[in-house]
Amino acid sequence: MSGVGESRSELLSWLNELLKLNYVKIEQCGTGAAYCQIIDSIYRDVPMHRVKFNATAEYEFLTNFKILQSSFTKHRLEKTILVEKLVRCRFQDNLEFLQWLKKFWVQNKDESEYDAESRRKYRAPAPAGGAALSQSAPSLSGGASSVVKRRTGGALRGSTAVPPRTAALGRSSAPLATRKAFNEQLLNTQAQLSQTQQDMEKLQKEAAQYREAMAIMERERDFYFGKLRDIEILSQSTKDLCKEGVYSSDPNELVRFLDKVQQILYATEEGFEVVEEYPSDGNLRDPVINNISTAPDPMEVKHQPAHNLITDEETF
Repeated sequence: MSGVGESRSELLSWLNELLKLNYVKIEQCGTGAAYCQIIDSIYRDVPMHRVKFNATAEYEFLTNFKILQSSFTKHRLEKTILVEKLVRCRFQDNLEFLQWLKKFWVQNKDESEYDAESRRKYRAPAPAGGAALSQSAPSLSGGASSVVKRRTGGALRGSTAVPPRTAALGRSSAPLATRKAFNEQLLNTQAQLSQTQQDMEKLQKEAAQYREAMAIMERERDFYFGKLRDIEILSQSTKDLCKEGVYSSDPNELVRFLDKVQQILYATEEGFEVVEEYPSDGNLRDPVINNISTAPDPMEVKHQPAHNLITDEETF
């Protein structure tokens, strides 16, 4: 468990002795450069020429942590690197990660000596004309960064310096991309919600039309059922009176019976009317329902003929 629970001063002492640095705060590890060289002291394969020890902008910190993450992936280290927290250079986040890294270093470092300064001076082969400059580059540790700036000359410094505006854009590029993706997702959700509301309104209108049509059909059903019921009562009453011998076989009585049936068939009530004209084909049409302005509630529809053709005085 070496490294876990060690104090800030113990970790800084170990770090400065191993890497020949002069860090005075744990927060300075938030640049990621020291973490990269600790891993290099174990495996000796980290591209130290790409590690920026004089990094001052967040995008440069992210470059160092990309190198560190690549080394973790290469050696199959399952430790999660919380880059977003570490680059903020907060004490607690970097203290915990440095404690873990110290423990890992104790468990995996061999007994060979590690020349930290020599590794930091290493640079990739430069193109023709730039070899002398690459070989004479000083160490990037501690305050040597200012020496590098003075010796490289004004032209080189002007070509490699990052303007403050560019650095600010680099730091804000990730939040802007996240915000843009969130806004696009919000717009898509709003469009889907609007389409759903339109579909619901359309379905509600269709349901209202179906309810109105159902009410009309139920009223029509009750209307014609009432006619059939009146004819049924008239027929049954006439049949009973005939059995009792009240009526004779006079043809006029049959005509009167048929007249009563026709009166029932062509009787109307409010909201209904009968088409009296005959079509050209000579066939009599059924009564047509017209001018139904409002549909009553189906639960309240009760057929009551306008004139009951069956009275107490006579059957027909």
